[in-house]
Amino acid sequence: PVPIRQGPTMASMSSNGVFLLAMLAMLDPCAGFKWMAKVKLPTVNNIKNILDAQKFKDKKLVVITGTSSGLGKMTTKALLRSGKYHVIGAVRDLAKMDTVAKIEGFNENFTPMHLDLASFDSVHNFVKELDKFRSD
Repeated sequence: PVPIRQGPTMASMSSNGVFLLAMLAMLDPCAGFKWMAKVKLPTVNNIKNILDAQKFKDKKLVVITGTSSGLGKMTTKALLRSGKYHVIGAVRDLAKMDTVAKIEGFNENFTPMHLDLASFDSVHNFVKELDKFRSD
């Protein structure tokens, strides 16, 4: 007959458990948290300095298509008048947009960019240009 092997007895389990507890007791209980002493948390002043250094400060960036006429132009005027937004005017004809911007008195919070929504390449280039503009 094949001998049946039994699992560990309670006596052997308790001696292994005592050994494990003894080993854990010898470890420094705060060793796992020492790395936290090196972490620098942001302060209110640091956050204000970061916001002041940003390109748009506290303004929100808005992209509006068709800003050279109609509803897009009226929306752009209203947003610029509020002073809370930097508006990106996405238009097909930049020369026309420059003229409209001068006539309507769009301020430094307005940036025209080329975008033709009928062309995927134009949309792709616009997104790249917008990302570059935001990060500069």
